Amino acid sequence: MQRDNFTRSFASVRFSPRPKNLKSIRKLTYQADLEYLENGAGVLETRVQVGKLGVEFENSDFFNVEATRDYEFLPRPFAVVTGATIPAGGYSFDDVQFSYSLGAQRRIAGTITTQLGQFWNGTIRTLSYTAARVSLRKQFSIEPTAQYTRVTLPQGDFTAKLLRTRADYAFSPRMFASALVQYNSTDKSFSSNLRFRWEYQLGSEFFVVYTDERDTLSPGYPGLKNRAFVVKVTRFFRV
Repeated sequence: MQRDNFTRSFASVRFSPRPKNLKSIRKLTYQADLEYLENGAGVLETRVQVGKLGVEFENSDFFNVEATRDYEFLPRPFAVVTGATIPAGGYSFDDVQFSYSLGAQRRIAGTITTQLGQFWNGTIRTLSYTAARVSLRKQFSIEPTAQYTRVTLPQGDFTAKLLRTRADYAFSPRMFASALVQYNSTDKSFSSNLRFRWEYQLGSEFFVVYTDERDTLSPGYPGLKNRAFVVKVTRFFRV
């Protein structure tokens, strides 16, 4: 008789000693994780084994290497993207990920990451620059993000690109404006978001938000998919 519940187990071991005789390294972190999931019929659906090594330097930079061994059972076909569908069945695949994060105190910060390994019944290669922040002036900064993913499968190959930039400008501690633009090659879209916030008195705020999304498949200038303009005012009353 099949039960409707799931059996899920998760275990994690973490050890962070301070290394001796390594003046440039503040801390080493070793970590091992195991996730195990069975469905109500006792069939293994997910098993993820992860080993991590983290190195925190005295200058606040951080290096991390992470190796993953994954097993996934698909009870039905799974469409990764249009035209690339993974058949039902059990899949074991491994990958390794390297990342280097620049300390937040730097004028230019962020995390550079690369991933190499298997992806279902194919391979994956990624390169990304995320959690980035570039301080141009004390009150003005930009946060760029770029990600490139190349997946090779027997059912078809595809490349995904994500480009995003956010800019923040603080007129004062209570007033700031931000702008976000993003291009995603997976759904062929270009979106933007403009936001203005003003705390005109303690606890009371005024917001103006503009968003739009465009389809880059259209010839010429990207065609508009949706657009919104919102004005919001809040008032704080003391009782």
